[in-house]
Amino acid sequence: MSDLIINNPQIENPDIIFVGQATQIPPKLCPTLRLGDRGPDVSRIQILLQFLGVYSGRIDGIFGPLTHSAVKEWQSTVKEIEISSGIVDTNTWYSLGFECEPRPAITQYMVRPGSSLYIIAAWFGVTVESIMRINPQITDPNLIFPGQVINIPASL
Repeated sequence: MSDLIINNPQIENPDIIFVGQATQIPPKLCPTLRLGDRGPDVSRIQILLQFLGVYSGRIDGIFGPLTHSAVKEWQSTVKEIEISSGIVDTNTWYSLGFECEPRPAITQYMVRPGSSLYIIAAWFGVTVESIMRINPQITDPNLIFPGQVINIPASL
């Protein structure tokens, strides 16, 4: 069943919708991104590319030439994906470790070596504040440890 149908139980027959009918469009957690795009999804890509050492620019949410080059460089290192001219597609998101499916509930995550709450939040498409809110045992966002199990809230 498609996400559109799941998010719109009021639609009795998905083959019949009407002009002006209100529907809920589910968010796309891993949208296709390309040169010229802007916004928080571009920032998410930049954060992880920077963490992986292939992006050295500012986290500005602008998919410019530097981000484009970093994406192509990353894609050239991953055997399982094709280099798609620097376009970020679903396979690229997954190769970067992003969570692309909405999570309806809290899930648990084991902290990897070198991770920070900032990076983990980017991977899962949530905020550091939302992670802190459901993990009262974390009193300092800069103090997490490999092997520590933390809760991750539902996707934004």
